[in-house]
Amino acid sequence: MEAVVALFHDDGVLFGSEAGESAVGSTALRQLLTSLFARPQTYSWTDWGPLITGSAGDVIWFVSPATLLERVDGAETGFPYRLSGVLQPADDRNWLFRQLNGSEPAVGP
Repeated sequence: MEAVVALFHDDGVLFGSEAGESAVGSTALRQLLTSLFARPQTYSWTDWGPLITGSAGDVIWFVSPATLLERVDGAETGFPYRLSGVLQPADDRNWLFRQLNGSEPAVGP
């Protein structure tokens, strides 16, 4: 868990796709991750495609569609997903998240 927390600035923000999946700051992020890591399933992202990026000064951002892979009891299911993030350097070598957001696109009409 600490490895994930270390990817964020101390006041970083994480928003997931489910209600209640939000955290602002390291303490709240640890609480959210504790509940996520207690789930029987695991998650990862694959099939990133087109990665759109930008920057201004010392801030960079990205947005990209991806596939969210959910694994539980040996079974794997993929879902459309979207990720966006804002990063800023913490020192000369490390870029950390200021904001990371994941969402599941709604089915259109």
